[in-house]
Amino acid sequence: MKLRAALCCLAASGLLLSGCSDDSGTITDSEESATAAESSAAPEEIDAEAFEPPMQFDTGASVPLPEEASAGNINLAGNAVSPLPTLLAGTKAFIASANQLQIIDTRTAEALPAITPQSGTPMDPALTVFAGDNPIQAPIAVELGGKQLVIVPFLTMGTAEGTAVAHQSLEVIAVDVATGEQAFSVVTELPVAGDDVDGQYANAVAKGESGGIAVIDLDVYPAYTVAVDLNAQAVAWQTVFATEAVAGDTVVGFPGERDYNRHHGGLSITDGSVVWDDPDFGYESLGPAGSKYLYGFGGFDHVDGGLYLVEAATGKVTSLETEERDSGLCRFDGQTTLVCTDTWGWLGAVNTETGEWLWQFDPSPERASIGITAVWHGAIYGNTANGPVVLDALTGADAETAPGVAPYVVNEYGAVAMLDGGSVSAFPAIA
Repeated sequence: MKLRAALCCLAASGLLLSGCSDDSGTITDSEESATAAESSAAPEEIDAEAFEPPMQFDTGASVPLPEEASAGNINLAGNAVSPLPTLLAGTKAFIASANQLQIIDTRTAEALPAITPQSGTPMDPALTVFAGDNPIQAPIAVELGGKQLVIVPFLTMGTAEGTAVAHQSLEVIAVDVATGEQAFSVVTELPVAGDDVDGQYANAVAKGESGGIAVIDLDVYPAYTVAVDLNAQAVAWQTVFATEAVAGDTVVGFPGERDYNRHHGGLSITDGSVVWDDPDFGYESLGPAGSKYLYGFGGFDHVDGGLYLVEAATGKVTSLETEERDSGLCRFDGQTTLVCTDTWGWLGAVNTETGEWLWQFDPSPERASIGITAVWHGAIYGNTANGPVVLDALTGADAETAPGVAPYVVNEYGAVAMLDGGSVSAFPAIA
């Protein structure tokens, strides 16, 4: 369906609790900007057609994106080996790297002033990007006080002086989608990473938001999570915890070392208190599957458990596939559908409200296999031997056989994709 509407939908995963640090703080551009960020505002009117979901993209009207949009994430065959650090919000592309957030207007190709952290020296992007292993992930989009905001975390290093060592800080910046300008910034000095082999935090990832609280997972040994209250513009809580996903009001992950750890738990997103704790959980990594569930494949003690769902609020596990299916990937469409595939060509979808199967397809000579590139609002995007295709996520049937491109990132106004082995570009939606 064609829509010409306001920006209302953004594109598209033992517990030791410490209180907010006295070093927590807020940096604002001015008192006026802070006041404006807290006040309600009318949604931005966008002069572009929106499609829910888009089925076709104009390959003749592409806008090239900076190399950071895909750095270290796409192999020589043009396949995204990990999610791009790029978010589409409205008609802008927000591209995260270790030292800045680049913003590109996908209608005009205009590069807006980059957003950079001010609390110290940011990490060197040259030290964070490796082929197929770029840890930088896309920022997240939230709605706060009537405004659409993009939330992006940065790690910065302070200055050493005399016998005092330099400390790292986490700076979480909120950017107004309508203007591309910084709304506010929350800064907190991090505890010294004395147990980490490198002695420092390596990366910060925004894992999700609920009720105005954004959850940031920090890559450090053994683990650390910081939750930021966006309304108060302050740190809500922080603790030793490796966050895997945010689902509803629960933060789920490892209460300690994340590697080969059977121990899982859930924390309240409001104050970080323990909601559930299971030292013998025994399943492997979990991924986001909407506001109620998380998903996973196999596990240390349950390798024959196949695909399963975990109820975020309780830790209860529901097996979806009894046969061994311990290698795969699922993507949530941002509404009510989780689309999953494995390395053997199987494809299926689950309703994330009921936890029931919608459909499944096993590999067949009568049906071309699809390499999924994105899932969004009821549509599955990907490549087949016959070219790009869009499937209906509710049925698995072909919905569009000539979309133009197979997007890595998509929203109602366009897509980020690679055309004919070239650079990554933004393409406007036309149907």
